[in-house]
Amino acid sequence: MGSTGNGMPVIKKGIAMLGRFGRDDGSVLGVQITSDSVRMLQLSGARGRRRVSSWVHQVVAPVTRLDADGESLAQALREAARRCGRARRVALAMPGSQVICKVVQLPSAVPEAEREARLLADAEHLFPFPLDDLAMDFQVLGPTAQASQSLDVLIGAARQSLVETLLQPFEDAGLEVVAVEVDSVALARLQPGADRQPLLLLEADGLALHTWGDAPLGVRVEQRFDNGCTQAAYLQRIEDLLASAALGKSAAGLMVGGAAATSNWLQVLEQHLGRVCQPICSAYVRKDMPAADHGAMALPLALALGVDA
Repeated sequence: MGSTGNGMPVIKKGIAMLGRFGRDDGSVLGVQITSDSVRMLQLSGARGRRRVSSWVHQVVAPVTRLDADGESLAQALREAARRCGRARRVALAMPGSQVICKVVQLPSAVPEAEREARLLADAEHLFPFPLDDLAMDFQVLGPTAQASQSLDVLIGAARQSLVETLLQPFEDAGLEVVAVEVDSVALARLQPGADRQPLLLLEADGLALHTWGDAPLGVRVEQRFDNGCTQAAYLQRIEDLLASAALGKSAAGLMVGGAAATSNWLQVLEQHLGRVCQPICSAYVRKDMPAADHGAMALPLALALGVDA
């Protein structure tokens, strides 16, 4: 394990979980695997002037999933990477529900090189799984409020066995995973600054809503359902999801992404909800990018932007 105070990796294989995986990682492919597709995106250009250089939205058979057919998925990843270019370093995301995040305090006098050891010593009391199955990353947030001799530290942890299952198809495909991030951490990059609007991700078989407040991590709620529900049923599910996050009667705007977030659907949403709905990826959309890919690339884009974070 390595050690860091700014979100760099401290887990096995040098993989970051809490953002910023280093400018020295060069060109990184942001990758998302859904129930029916592999989505991959690469950026180019200098920091602050990044643009999409290549992307792939490859439909795969529903059986091609991490828990069902690893070789088929590895083949799909190899093909998508070949179509996307020469990069072989990738970043992917885990849902926040699979990562436990806590803010703890460390004395500011603890040397940076010793912070990891201190946190690992406390890990067995912080997380409900053994140290030999621990994948952990940490990020120093800054001085503790009203306690200048202490630092607030954000720790993210997941089961190493779960992370390794996630990594296996990528290793089989000849790809090097340099980051396995919390999805809300990655998606926050699409709205720089403190005043982030809620982000609604629309897929054929589910919805996810991300909100950000004063906490270091966003809050994620989701609904999964069978593909093929009617428009009326889909809209009702969106209403229910917003209501579950106390946003049901809010007039605040929404940012929208996901493969189902077509321009037609955004218009339908605006009319149905009575609030402004904006595409989350509009600043990076290329003229030659099919409209169906605009929303689908939200998470891959956010992951690829991690090099600049």
